Formats: sequence, C-alpha cells, structure tokens
Amino acid sequence: MSNRVRPWYWPAKGQPERTEPFTWIIQDVIAASWWPDPYVFDIYKDENVKAVVNCCEFDNRKDVPKQFDYYHIHVPDYGVPTDDQLNRFIEIMDKHHAAGESVVIHCVAGCGRTGQFIVAWCSKAGLIPNNLNPVEWIRSKRRCCLETGAQEQCAKRLYKKYHS
Repeated sequence: MSNRVRPWYWPAKGQPERTEPFTWIIQDVIAASWWPDPYVFDIYKDENVKAVVNCCEFDNRKDVPKQFDYYHIHVPDYGVPTDDQLNRFIEIMDKHHAAGESVVIHCVAGCGRTGQFIVAWCSKAGLIPNNLNPVEWIRSKRRCCLETGAQEQCAKRLYKKYHS
C-alpha cells in the first residue's frame, strides 16, 4: 500500500476525455495540471517548471519532488477562493515570475479551482487582452476550466477588478 496522498476519486491515469495532464496557459510562465502522479511530475521536470501550487483539499507536499518549490492553498472542491487565497497566489506568482521561473497550478482535475487562480494572476499581470471574456479566454487555453456558475462569476469579477 502506498503512503502517497491522492484524491480517492481521481483515476490513476487522469481523465483524458476532459483535458490533458499539463497545459501551458502562458508558455514558460504559468501552466495548469491535473493531479500530479509520478509521470506528471516528469512532465513538470521536462517543461522546466520551478514551482507547484496545489489548490485542492489534499495536501500532497510529501509527494512533490524536492526540486520543486511547493505551495498549498486549500479551496474546497467546486469552491471559490477567498480574496486572501487569491492574494497569496498572486504573491507566489509575482515572486516566481520576477525570477523568470515557471509555475504550475493544480487541483484534482486542474479545471475549476485552478482556472480561477490563473485568471486572477493573468488579469493582474495584463496577460488577458482587454475587452475579452475571461471565461472564454481560459477555456480557449484549457477547455475544462471553470466548472460552476460561481467560478465563472469569480473569474469575471477578478478580470474586472484588474482591468478597470
């Protein structure tokens, strides 16, 4: 029996019918991922990722190879992050971006919670073009992003906050 921490409901080979194990949102800057089993960590290494941000309820710190900086921001499944959680993520991204280091963020599927954090930072960093729907923008990058109406509203609120 493995001592690995992993979501009990997440299939060992992910859900390729929904999305990919790893997607660059902004090449060499920020990426989205589903739950990182060992082969997914190999992808991170191959893609030269420096930091891993986990935004789900399962803390996989002990499973993350030491070569990666690791951060955990617990947002419940299908949830919306708090302003404090968003601010923490923005600080993490700003730090690594200033150092020229790429970051991957994941939850379990790498869709709902992950998408909100990505929209927040990319809006603040000016990486989402003006007058573009942030829901359509993130889904053009990773089709499963934002799974609930509340998550879509959060993304729109964040985009408006940083583009006004």
